[in-house]
Amino acid sequence: MTVPLLRPGQTHAAVPRLKQALIPQLVEMGAQPLASLINPKTKTYGKAGVQGVKKFQEKKGLEVDGVVGKATWGALGIDDDVMDGGARKVLNGVPGPEPGVVEFDGRWVDDALAAELLAVRQAGHWTGTVFSGYRPPWYQKRLFDAAVKKYGSEAAARKWVAPPGKSKHGKKDGQGAVDVTPESSGAQLDEASERLFRPMSWEPWHVQLSTRDAPPEELAEPTEEELKEPAAELEESGVGVDDVDDTIAVYLEDIETGEGAPPEEESRAD
Repeated sequence: MTVPLLRPGQTHAAVPRLKQALIPQLVEMGAQPLASLINPKTKTYGKAGVQGVKKFQEKKGLEVDGVVGKATWGALGIDDDVMDGGARKVLNGVPGPEPGVVEFDGRWVDDALAAELLAVRQAGHWTGTVFSGYRPPWYQKRLFDAAVKKYGSEAAARKWVAPPGKSKHGKKDGQGAVDVTPESSGAQLDEASERLFRPMSWEPWHVQLSTRDAPPEELAEPTEEELKEPAAELEESGVGVDDVDDTIAVYLEDIETGEGAPPEEESRAD
């Protein structure tokens, strides 16, 4: 029997097993408030779970990175073989691909943009990773609603996340966008390809394909049907909206690690 090497935000059927082993350990350590935030039934390794694992790793003298590998599984009393790459069934909380997107770094990404990123990475010109890619309208709505709740108002949320229908992350066919790890989003990407560009200086992690040769398509307002969570697809993938929300919480935490501030007249929203 094997268990997956788990990174923050990933989803896998073994995650409840991790949480069920972790929660009593946290309670024994006196971290009951943190333990109570972890949902032992969801299959996504989300924000509370990551915080719990880091606290447990620190207590056990392990590397405090939030990654659940052989040492962390073993310290939790689970000595199964660990397989890297298994926690990818549900990517970034989205249950399945759509035409025009492909898997890239455990995310769904506009296929034309993914091809260019892969080419520059294989050529050794870029060493970063993608942490957010294609977002269908229902997911963007859930992300925006979570940002409103976190930051207190729509105006504050718009500095970090765009409402559904206003984000380039919802586009495909060469019109989409990705967010990359901040440390890889500067001169390295600027010099990697003439086809890649970062249109927002205050969001150095936001990357698109160049539209200098063609005007960008207008962003269409999503329909009510597009804004509904695909309950059947989520159920078939073995996850629920709680799992999606776990991946969203990880994303909102990740974007706050970016550097730079928007001009006063602009927003950071993507």
